[in-house]
Amino acid sequence: MPKSRSAASCVENGTSSHRRLGGAEAIVIIVIIAMAAALVTFAGMTLPLVLQLLVGAGLVAVVLVGLVTGRSARGVRAALRALLSPAA
Repeated sequence: MPKSRSAASCVENGTSSHRRLGGAEAIVIIVIIAMAAALVTFAGMTLPLVLQLLVGAGLVAVVLVGLVTGRSARGVRAALRALLSPAA
């Protein structure tokens, strides 16, 4: 059975994925970065606090998407582990 190319496949065999971001995905990333910058600049929040807020929102998103799409608990644990692991 042939494997479909996904983000996970580039991790498994070391090759990069050739999939580009769609317009909606790029807009979401830009809005998140702009909102983080606005919170630091205009609201006076510290950068570590904004990063904690973004990580918390990411964890909530992972759990909700996992529950809505019916992903297995193993997949949700792997995503949570990736989010919580320290940056290299």
